[in-house]
Order: sequence, then C-alpha cells, then structure tokens
Amino acid sequence: MKPFLLILTMAALLLATVGCSDDEANPTSSGLPQNTTTTTWDESGGFWRTSVDATSYADFAHFSFESRDTISGSAAKAAGSDWDIAFRREVIKLDGGASTIVGGDAVGADLGVVDFAAVTLADTAGVTWVNDAIDYFIDNWYSYDTINHVVTANQYVYSMVDAGGHNYLKFRVDSMPDADRPPTMGEVYITYLYQTVADLKELDGTAVKAMVDVGDSVGYFDFSTGQQVYPADPADSPDWDIAFASYDCSQNSGPNGTGACKAFPAGGELADSTDIDVFTMQPNAPMFPDIPSSALTDWYNYNDENHQLTSKSHVYLVKTAGKVYKLRIDSYYANKSGLPVSANYTFIWKAL
Repeated sequence: MKPFLLILTMAALLLATVGCSDDEANPTSSGLPQNTTTTTWDESGGFWRTSVDATSYADFAHFSFESRDTISGSAAKAAGSDWDIAFRREVIKLDGGASTIVGGDAVGADLGVVDFAAVTLADTAGVTWVNDAIDYFIDNWYSYDTINHVVTANQYVYSMVDAGGHNYLKFRVDSMPDADRPPTMGEVYITYLYQTVADLKELDGTAVKAMVDVGDSVGYFDFSTGQQVYPADPADSPDWDIAFASYDCSQNSGPNGTGACKAFPAGGELADSTDIDVFTMQPNAPMFPDIPSSALTDWYNYNDENHQLTSKSHVYLVKTAGKVYKLRIDSYYANKSGLPVSANYTFIWKAL
C-alpha cells in the first residue's frame, strides 16, 4: 500500500484529464452524443473537455472515448469492454491488464509535464506502455533472503472485514514450509480469529490455526467457515475472503471480487507486530481494500495541510483498440453551492 494513498484516505475519512486528436476533423455540436452533458468540444483549444462525477466510494464511473459518455456501476460490467478509463474517488484505472472486465486491451503511458497541444502520434515512439496491475494492501507479509533464496513469513498481524462487510477478524501468516520459486508457494499456514457477531469489533478469544494448500495455483480461504474453498467464479463470489497466488495475498473486493473485504495493519498497533493475541479490539481507523494501479495512479499531489489534491498536469497516453488518445487531468473539484466538492474530475483529451 503506497504511503501517500494511506494518508489521503485517512484524511478523506476525517473530513481532469486533457486530450486531443491531431488528425481528426474538428467536430461540430451536431457530433456530440445526445445522451450526455459531460463532454463538450473546445473549439479554441481543439480538444474535448469532459467532466466526470466520481464521488461514489463503491462504484467506478466508466468513460468511453468512442461514445464520449460515461457508464456507471453495474452497467459497465454488462457493457463488457465498452469503456476505456474509469474513475472512483482518487483512483483511476484503464480497461486492460488486471482491471479489465471482458478482455480490454488498454495500456497507458506517462509523458510527464509536456505541452499538451504539441503531443502527436510521433511521441508514442519509444514510450513505456504500462498494463494495469493490482496494488495489494496486504503486501508486507513475507520476506525474501536474496543470498540463500529463502522466502519466510514475517508473521505480521492484519485485521480485516470479511467479504460480507460486517464481521471483523484478525490473522497472521505463520509459515510456508514448502515455499519455492514463484508461483510455487506450497502450503500456507495461518493463525486467525473470526468474530461471529456482526459489526462487533472485539477480537479477543482463542485464535485457531488453518492451512491453505496453494501449490503453484491459487488458494482461497473463507474465515467464516474456517476452510479452504474452491469458488467456481472467484470474481463474482462472496464465499472467500483472502487468496494466495504467486506470493500475492488478495482480498475479496475491489479489482479481485465482489466482496466487501478491507484490511488494517494491526501489527503497527503492537509492541510486537507478530503478537496476534494482544490485538483484541479493532480501532476506529480506516481499513483498505486492494485497488487498481495504472499509468495514471500518481496523477496528483496531496496537500497535507488542506487535504486537497491537485493535478500534476502530466500528459498521459492511452492506447486501446488500435487508437491512441492523449489526456490531461485539470481538476479534481467542482464548485457546488460555493464549495469545492472532491472527486469531480475535469480532463481534456483527444485522439492522435
């Protein structure tokens, strides 16, 4: 989990892109989609300007360059790959890599602070295209000895909310005695305590042990039953909480599934970060799901005094379906009743 994202999310709980096309004819108002008010053509600048409401904490607002319109919530899944870029609060993802729903091929590149108007198709030569990946919050649970090539569980304690979103738990990865080179993890041994009373944050009691047989595949575990499970469709199943695969530990939420899992670095609350027995109460602190990571992940600067985000004004490239778009995020706020409201993106863009 990136430290700046941790700070940002905690602050949020306490309290646009550009693009243009060099070879397309200047569109007229008659070319605007009839079902949206989010996108307009800037005649003087020669680019599209789009505003997207990404204020939902649960659903992404999915945007299509082709239709110049947004698709929200569950409609995006039904639409398959009919979207290119999506926004939810400060998170931006592309329809490709780990973020795709139905086989999207979008990749991105960060050109840095350059003249947006001057970017042409020639600027795509030699760029580093980035596939969307997953930023796993539970990412500090093992260590690797580069000299002896040994992988060891560091036994750091985490707490979680399970896939149902109401039951708290704590767990610790104890060992991986058969760990080998990725993806082979062998058997993963854990200690955990699951609170069976919904919404109760007390986590005292006797922790129990379990084993997840991962091998060189994926091992799914359900804390409510205390068993390894084998979901037919893990991306759309509430019957698992964590999964191990190739030394990643994923939660059932966000880019991994439809569950409501969120985690907390419980070991950071302890004098001994491995002492699972003394962590007996989930604090009133933010908990975090896994999130998508894309070429646009670091699009903003965070002001720790006023807790606001400002765009770095980088120009990004998005390549999808044989086309390349340039884009720049201009603002993260909309003025509503005289107040700045966050997660209201304004960005400019154009096809190259």
